Amino acid sequence: MTNIKAYNLGQIKEADIELGDFTVFVGPQASGKSILLQMMKLAEDRSGIKSLMIKHGFQWNNDIGEFLELYLGEGMSSVFNNNTKLFLSDEEFEFNKINYVGVEQKEKLFYIPAQRVLSIPNGWPKPFESYEMRDPYVLKRFSEHLRKMLDFLGSRNIELLTALDNIKKPFQDKIYEEIFVNAKIELDKESPRNRIMLKFQNNLFPYMAWSSGQKEFGPLLLGIYYLESILMFKKSPDGDYVVIEEPEMGLHPKAIQALLAFLLYLVTKGYKVIVSTHSPVILELSWAVRTMQELKASPDNLQTLFEMNKYNDKELNEIFANILQHKNFKSYYFNRKPEGVFTQDISSLDPGTDDDNIADWGGLTSFGTRASEIISNLVAKNGI
Repeated sequence: MTNIKAYNLGQIKEADIELGDFTVFVGPQASGKSILLQMMKLAEDRSGIKSLMIKHGFQWNNDIGEFLELYLGEGMSSVFNNNTKLFLSDEEFEFNKINYVGVEQKEKLFYIPAQRVLSIPNGWPKPFESYEMRDPYVLKRFSEHLRKMLDFLGSRNIELLTALDNIKKPFQDKIYEEIFVNAKIELDKESPRNRIMLKFQNNLFPYMAWSSGQKEFGPLLLGIYYLESILMFKKSPDGDYVVIEEPEMGLHPKAIQALLAFLLYLVTKGYKVIVSTHSPVILELSWAVRTMQELKASPDNLQTLFEMNKYNDKELNEIFANILQHKNFKSYYFNRKPEGVFTQDISSLDPGTDDDNIADWGGLTSFGTRASEIISNLVAKNGI
């Protein structure tokens, strides 16, 4: 999958997107970002999704609307209609060509949904079948992935962090310093039921006692751990995609920076990352990396950006060199117009261009721009 095109998909009138190694979707609420991402997941992993839904007793009698209610969620039956067209790498997606394979398939696109906090209601991921039938498939599947991973570790008495020691320490350190304040996520071995806990200075805190940002980020971090665990047992993920919806939820900008370093680590491992966001910090990363690439910056510059210079680590230097020399960063704005939503390539993120959508980064910096203009005019008017 190198590009995706969509026509008359929900509120999207036309979308034309070339995917990079790190791709960012921005746009106002209800502009179709999540719908497009979920349909990408369906088109890419169609046979496995159909087989898993049938395995769990879902029936739709070849009714596309009913299938969409089961896959996207209740009320979503009209997203795909007779005028809808969806293409992945110029191949049209057709519902009637989804094959039933009867066995679990390797997924090509791993999806971390915006509703991820709902996957761990009592400190342990819910199984697929415990959700309502019309809850979004991507939430149920994500929750099931986490449950299987934690069940595996718990049944073998393996520490969560020990199992993932191959993640570079600087990236783990950034996460635990900025988000968990040097606390660690552990499996509870004292309670009669399974649950994850936050351990700080020999004290254990249940999931509901975590801060809102930690609760939002915890499932996301476990999702990244799941991806890393795949690399421990399977081949390189080259060509596999990771979708993360709104990774910034509940996080301070410095915590978002720590997360971004982790996402770059995934990119260097071979995953292609797609992020939907309302945070300018994530676009600042894309802008900074693209500018550094144009200016032939050294890996030290990127390490400085993430405040990781203190690590005298040759492999870390190679990771950042790989980003600057070989990885492609793309950004797209979901622009709402009276006739529908159209995507626009804003990858240059050039603040000096005459195109406001690019200069204001899809509207994420427009408020600050207006505020600066108003204050500048007031200063000039008052002779300050």
